[in-house]
Amino acid sequence: MKKINLILITVLTLVSFFSSPSGAIVIGRVEVEGNNYVSTKEILLISGLGVGAEYETPKVSQGIKRLAQTKNFSDIVALYSEEGGKAIITLRVKEYPRIKKIRILGNKKIETSDIKNKLRLREGLFARPEAISRDIVSIEELYGEKGYNNAQIRVEKLSLREEDKVELEYRISEGKKVSIAHIDFIGNGALESDKLRDIMETSEEGWISGGEFKPKVFEEDLENIRRSYAEIGYIDARVELYRRDAVDDGKHIDIFIKIDEGEKFYVGDITWSGNSVVGDPEIRKCILLKKGEPFSLGKIENMQMMINSLYWEKGYIWSRIIPSQRLDGRNISLELRVEENQQGRINEIRISGNTKTFENVIRRELDIYPGDMFVLKDVQRSVREIFQSGYFKEPPKLDPKKINDEGDINLLLSVEEKQTGNFKLGFGFSQLNRLSGFIGLSENNLFGRGKNVSIDWEFGRYRENMNIRYSEPHLFNSETVLSVTLFNWVQDRIHQQYYTDRRKGFSVQFGHPMPVLDYTRIFLGYRFEMVELSNFDEAYPVYGALRNIEWPMNKSTITLSLVRNSTDSPFHPTVGSISELSAELAGGPLKGNVKFVRYRAGMSWFRTLFWKFTFHLDFNAGLIDGYGGSEVKDFEKFRMGGNRTYSLRGYDYYQIVPDGNDPYVGGRFMVKYTQEIVFPFSRQIYGLFFFDSGNTWNSFMEANPFNLRRGLGVGVRVEIPGMGNLGLDYGYGFDKEGGGSWEPHFNFGTFF
Repeated sequence: MKKINLILITVLTLVSFFSSPSGAIVIGRVEVEGNNYVSTKEILLISGLGVGAEYETPKVSQGIKRLAQTKNFSDIVALYSEEGGKAIITLRVKEYPRIKKIRILGNKKIETSDIKNKLRLREGLFARPEAISRDIVSIEELYGEKGYNNAQIRVEKLSLREEDKVELEYRISEGKKVSIAHIDFIGNGALESDKLRDIMETSEEGWISGGEFKPKVFEEDLENIRRSYAEIGYIDARVELYRRDAVDDGKHIDIFIKIDEGEKFYVGDITWSGNSVVGDPEIRKCILLKKGEPFSLGKIENMQMMINSLYWEKGYIWSRIIPSQRLDGRNISLELRVEENQQGRINEIRISGNTKTFENVIRRELDIYPGDMFVLKDVQRSVREIFQSGYFKEPPKLDPKKINDEGDINLLLSVEEKQTGNFKLGFGFSQLNRLSGFIGLSENNLFGRGKNVSIDWEFGRYRENMNIRYSEPHLFNSETVLSVTLFNWVQDRIHQQYYTDRRKGFSVQFGHPMPVLDYTRIFLGYRFEMVELSNFDEAYPVYGALRNIEWPMNKSTITLSLVRNSTDSPFHPTVGSISELSAELAGGPLKGNVKFVRYRAGMSWFRTLFWKFTFHLDFNAGLIDGYGGSEVKDFEKFRMGGNRTYSLRGYDYYQIVPDGNDPYVGGRFMVKYTQEIVFPFSRQIYGLFFFDSGNTWNSFMEANPFNLRRGLGVGVRVEIPGMGNLGLDYGYGFDKEGGGSWEPHFNFGTFF
């Protein structure tokens, strides 16, 4: 740019010398020389110099500056001459050479494709020096993230026969990977060194992990330390890298962080003004600090958010809380000035990003409409309902646009579609069924209309299942849900099963939101199936009750259930709960020769612990009894174990039956508790720790909550797009007959 600046001065001098003192000169012609890739038309457009315009020195200077700002030229010269009393301007430019090829040399620890993804320069672009320098920094940062902080990058331009093209070679000297041996602090007194290390993501090298020095992460660590000091009253604390020493022949580094804590400040008086819509008692509940406590910037920010939320719940979306501080020694008095402004009324709701889903499918999930006040909880509820549909990758993004001085807004909702259709073809493996194949086709958002259809066929030595399912979430554009399923299942003496179990039939279910209970739906379902047990195992006694039944049996049931779901995600919930109560009647007025009443209760509760760790607590209980004087058939009783229906990990499938029962006779009452800590490795991979406990008894009166079978272990879940889930749990059963042992539970694909 120095050269261009000198040329600008020369141009101004020439213009002053050649300009006619008698009056204005009109530009007669503007010529461009030296350009190969940037068109003459584009150069003239950028310069702003046009034929017929009055010639002025500042305009020429500004035109050259604009051309220089494109950074496409290494040299720009403006020449002035006159012809026929008009100004002739010649713009002589020299373009940077174009990049014909980019090579990465010397990289062993990082893939070439990963490095090229960090480059802004691409083949065909101009080889601008500042862009090359920027790319060098990007490569250095990439190596720094991998722990190679001594990597050096050198760039060579190889000129080609074509004068206007070059090849760029990024020559990398990776150096040794550097790990952090020690992190020490200088000047800290209010916070101990161990506490400061806990705040940092950067850590010392350990037996398994840690020790990588990533510059960006380290800068965030320093900022987090500053915030931690500001939380306890040290609002002027300064934190910086003091020294970084190489040790062990450059294999490790010792990091020294210098802290100047400054003085500690305390809370003085806290007052507020300007509030009329929200009363003083409500605001007082939002005051998180008391006089004399350490002055905390974080708590002040939370106070502002809490007061703002009170206004947003009343439609005052444009309200502002403006804090001002008054220093008195080491006491800071705080005044919160409220600017209530106008309420925001929704003028229009616009939806974008829905490339597949019809707009009415999204709008029917909204709890807000044009003309409504912008009430935060209603908007948040609408966002949740759209995400719960399962059609989008993440909750919709909100962008309220103010359209007038009255505070009215246009609300913009932006969604990102996710893959909802899957074709599954392959093989799966599970502890229960061993090797099996599966073919499946499903679409959760059929034709973008929100309808759900699936066809699944699973086949193998021990199992052959066919399922066809259709569901309509808004039957006839109402709030009613309809689901219809056809099925044909065969289980041929699978693990811990003593007979071949054949079932075929259909089910129909209707659901509707409860008008009073929030997040709650009531469901009514009918199910008919023909059950046939045959091919009994030799281990099943000749006198066994199931051998002496005339098969097949007809099972006709109706189920009434109440389901409440307040979770934040249909995929991996982090907050909220799912509760369910159901009562199922078989036989009686519904005919059929299988007669029972079954009651079930369940609850799953989710809470975020820290970072992305989620705690999941699950409870399930079931009770079954004969109806009309009939005994409950053994194949309907509760047998627990494994990771399927009535699961209890750490135990084999169907292993848990009431004490004293034969292994093929389950119980009539069951209880199960699950505690899990779930954490993501990525968006598709999740790990978990679990503790299961439960048991089954012959009656409710025999149940003993202190006599539970326990299982403890770890697991992993992998989502494979278009295929389903891969799951593996490895659990230790503490209360098995013969002593505790480990039990794997895994499956691949989708099973029914």
